[in-house]
Amino acid sequence: MRIKKDEALLLANCCLLTYTQYDKKGEFTPPKGFKVVDTFKADVFGSKEWFGFIIESLDSIIVAFRGTVSDPDWIADADIIEHPFPYSTNKSLVHGGFLSIYESCRDQLLSKLSSLSAQKQLYVTGHSLGAALAVLHAMDIYENTDFKELTLFTLAGPRVGNGEFASLYNRKIKNSIRFVNANDIIPMLPPKRIYNPLTEKYSSYRHVKKQVSFSHQTGTLRGNHSIYTYIKGLEEL
Repeated sequence: MRIKKDEALLLANCCLLTYTQYDKKGEFTPPKGFKVVDTFKADVFGSKEWFGFIIESLDSIIVAFRGTVSDPDWIADADIIEHPFPYSTNKSLVHGGFLSIYESCRDQLLSKLSSLSAQKQLYVTGHSLGAALAVLHAMDIYENTDFKELTLFTLAGPRVGNGEFASLYNRKIKNSIRFVNANDIIPMLPPKRIYNPLTEKYSSYRHVKKQVSFSHQTGTLRGNHSIYTYIKGLEEL
C-alpha cells in the first residue's frame, strides 16, 4: 500500500501534538479542518497520564498515541514478558508493558469510536511507545468494531508481539506502514529472541508490516529517535 506524503505529514504532526497535549496537561489545537471528539489518559503503574486523542473531519477520523516521556513509561517499555492478546481469537502474544497501558484506555477508545461513522476513513498513528499502542489498537479495531478499512501509520515503532501476532495482523490490516529511521535503535527493540531467566523461557518478537525507511544521523540516540527527526525525514522524501 501507499500513503500520500501530505497524509503522512498530517499523521506525524498529530503524533507531535500528543506530546504537546502531555506537556500542556491535555490542551492542544487540532489540525485545520479537524475537531477534537475525545482525549484520553492511560494508567502506567498507577500513574494516570495523557496519552492521546481522537479527532474528526468531514471525511476522516484520526486516533493518535503518545510515545515515552515519563519514568513509568520507561518501566513499561522494559516489561518485555509476553502476554496473550485478549482481543482476538488466535493465541498470539504481545509485549506485557504495551498491553497493560493499552488495556487501561481501551474501553474509552472503543466506546467513542462506536459513536462515530464507520464509513469515514480511519487512521491510527503513534510515535515510539505510541506506535506500539497504535498497532494493538488497530488490531483491536479490526476484530471488535465496524471499522474494517483503516490505515495505520507509525513512526519509530518497536516490535509489539510474537510471530503469531504479526502474522494475524498482516492478514487483517492491509494498509499498514512503519516509518523507520535506519539510525534509530528503538525499532530494533525488543530483540527478536529473548531469554528470561525468571521463567526459563524464550520470548520471540517480530515486526508487523510494512517498513519504509529513511536515514538521518543527528549524532545522538535521542536525536535519531526524535519525532522532529521523523517529520524532517518525511519532509525530505
